[in-house]
Amino acid sequence: MNKWKIALSFLLIFTFLATPALAANNDKITVSMDGKSYSVKEIPVVIDGQAIYSDIPTFIHPVLDYTLVPIRFLVERYGAEVNWDQKTKTATVLHEGKEIKITINSEYIYVDGEKRDIVGGTTPKLVTFSNKESRTMVPLRVVSEALGFEVGWDRVNRLPYINTNRSEEENGNENINKKVISNVIVGKGSTNIPKITIAGNEELNYTTTVLKDPNRLVIDLEDAVLDLKDNISFEGGVGKIEVNSYPIEQVSISQFSSSPDMVRIVVNLMEERDFDIFSSDDGKSLTLSFVNRVKGIESQLVDGKEALIIHSAEKPEVKTFNLFNPTRIVIDLLDSSLEGGTYFSYDYNIGFIKGIRVSQFKPDGLYKAEDRIVRLVLDIKEGISDPNVSIDWRDNNLIVIPQTSLGEVIDYFTDGKDRLVTINAKEKTGYDIEYAREDNIMIITMPSKVLDIEEGYMNIGDGLINDITLSKEDLLAKITIKFRRGVEYRILSDEIDEKISLSFNRAESVKPSDRIIVIDPGHGGSDPGAVHNGTKEKDVNLKVSLKLNDRLCELGYNTIMTRDSDISVERKERAMIANYHNADLFISIHSNSYTASPNVSGIQVLYHAHDKAKVKKEETVALAKIMLEELVKGTGAADKGIIPRERTVVIRDTEMPSVLIELGFLTNEKEAQLLNDDEYQNILVESIIKGIEKYFDLY
Repeated sequence: MNKWKIALSFLLIFTFLATPALAANNDKITVSMDGKSYSVKEIPVVIDGQAIYSDIPTFIHPVLDYTLVPIRFLVERYGAEVNWDQKTKTATVLHEGKEIKITINSEYIYVDGEKRDIVGGTTPKLVTFSNKESRTMVPLRVVSEALGFEVGWDRVNRLPYINTNRSEEENGNENINKKVISNVIVGKGSTNIPKITIAGNEELNYTTTVLKDPNRLVIDLEDAVLDLKDNISFEGGVGKIEVNSYPIEQVSISQFSSSPDMVRIVVNLMEERDFDIFSSDDGKSLTLSFVNRVKGIESQLVDGKEALIIHSAEKPEVKTFNLFNPTRIVIDLLDSSLEGGTYFSYDYNIGFIKGIRVSQFKPDGLYKAEDRIVRLVLDIKEGISDPNVSIDWRDNNLIVIPQTSLGEVIDYFTDGKDRLVTINAKEKTGYDIEYAREDNIMIITMPSKVLDIEEGYMNIGDGLINDITLSKEDLLAKITIKFRRGVEYRILSDEIDEKISLSFNRAESVKPSDRIIVIDPGHGGSDPGAVHNGTKEKDVNLKVSLKLNDRLCELGYNTIMTRDSDISVERKERAMIANYHNADLFISIHSNSYTASPNVSGIQVLYHAHDKAKVKKEETVALAKIMLEELVKGTGAADKGIIPRERTVVIRDTEMPSVLIELGFLTNEKEAQLLNDDEYQNILVESIIKGIEKYFDLY
């Protein structure tokens, strides 16, 4: 500990004993941010040895352990000028010729126009206090360091401090002109695999050593001294971060040597894993990621079809989507690293694919800055508007097979509630139609010579038609239309015609297999939801949703889950999933919290407060009332009413009747125990099913 910090500790002890005003701030306060409420303790910030309280409470983020101060703190204490842009939610701080731009919830700041990463998720927040006033709160460390001040954490008094006087003579800082390791943070990117970020004040140099029995990764930071700003517990000179999230068990941090200076970080692993360490643009931070190695791409025949083979060491999480103008298919391999370079291109000509590009992709707005992503871009030939590929894994190799396009042979479009399908033959022809209601399949047979292609597949997925497949057997061609539910159809073409046209609509006689229900387990992945009484909301939501899914499937319903594991799914994406599949109902499962009164308990059901484009408000109100009635009747829980909401995305943006069910209050100890109880979860599921079936009977 340097001389300045020793003096600071004594000063603080004296201050706390002698100053009644400080002792009066021990009560906790309630704050709300990011849609959640927290109970936090107001703390002072020690500026040049003096403990300062702000009119707007300063506190430590209860989850991420960083200090948040009101933006006016900067004006009053640093003599800075702050300008606020309401449209972009951006504050511009001007101080002694330096300009800093910080935006609510952004992972970046701009210092004199230079973009910088904010390490460890310490983002600015819009905070609402118990008096209902909202204030912009900024990370003390991020902004103060950008202004050129020393920022740290006094472990004795458990308070953040700022030293605005940077002269060595006055502060006695023995680390001046040294490479300082100021932060070691364990976090997550866009997947559940943890990452480690090491931050310093200069460009960091390191070496790594892999050890076995037990598995460890040693990172030695050369010519560096340890001066951590976060509250990491140390014992015997070794700081420890308990992780217990695959593949990391624990991270140990120490000043390994002082001559020469070396900081050692030991990552204790559950098993040996491949990894990458990469630097930020300025070299002042390092991020350790555990990665899958992408080793190369080649073209092969797989099951008699041309395919792309992406050779991979492991099976990573994969995301795919289409881009247009020009048309491309994008395949992203998350937590992956490209061997042999950062960019390759291939001129493979496979089906509708005219070329492939693969790169070590620099994350954009879809991903987090620390993500390691290998991106494949499949360039599509002109005239193909509906390209589809099948993706499969075999022995850790990703198999990509273009699905033959039927776009030039079969036309599909919607007309109100009708779906119209037209088969374009080369000449007038006869045809046969067979519709199997029990299997929800229609087969249209005609001479094979009147169709230009040998086989094809068209994915529709509109909630009525699943897909259309073309196959040929000897002299006959078969077009198979698979339906999601029972349909009524009309033949619009003549008995002999070159355009065989049919119109489809939903059948009036409805059975469970004709229904699509989307189940949405709230939160997930990096978003735990409410956390109280040893329970994470995301876990309860998922357990109940999985049980609900199983029971609905047993009853014959078609179900789609927005997530079936502990992953992050954007709220808009959840609504898009339901809309894409033209679902009949959308049921979002959540658990409630109310920190102001832990005795509150019961069930609430939320619904959208206005008409939607395809759903009248009366329908959603009816669904909410029925669902609440059945849940209260089944569980005996308190009736907390149906609640209208205007901005809740998942029930606002869905194009079908939808509700958000709050199963109970995790802040109530007894109700939290019930929500973790297997039998009580079964009762909740059966009550929701009764509500669904009662709604279908009435509407």
